[in-house]
Amino acid sequence: MRSQGLRDFTLAVGLATLVLAGCKKQAPAPPSDTGAAAPAASSEFSVRSVDLGKQIGSDKRISSPTTSFGPRDTIYLSVTTEGSAPSKTIGVKWSYQDGQVIREAKETIAPTGAAATEFHLAKASAWPAGKYTVEVTVDGSPAGSKEFEVKK
Repeated sequence: MRSQGLRDFTLAVGLATLVLAGCKKQAPAPPSDTGAAAPAASSEFSVRSVDLGKQIGSDKRISSPTTSFGPRDTIYLSVTTEGSAPSKTIGVKWSYQDGQVIREAKETIAPTGAAATEFHLAKASAWPAGKYTVEVTVDGSPAGSKEFEVKK
């Protein structure tokens, strides 16, 4: 009879252990996915720099900035920006020393972080020596400018 009691006791302890294991606290379930992506951390769009040079890299950045050019140089402009925006229009206006507009150009971008936008000015004949200015706008608002010179 004693072995019957021991067996019943062992069975009861084993059963209690299983029941307690089933009642163990579980971590709460993660929130259900509604299919909407979490909003990305956004940063405000801004122009970081306006650089001129005689060469531009594959990343659309000026490899060696300068403001002095020869009469037959191609003049590159790199507008580096940071931040995100669904659409921004970068405009440039190139002018000769007396305010004469040489060329205007626009590029529409949809940046999602650091970016560079390239513009350039080239001419089959020689550029007249003198002082020039390039003005940069973003969506029509001034965003920077650079003065440069063409020397003989």
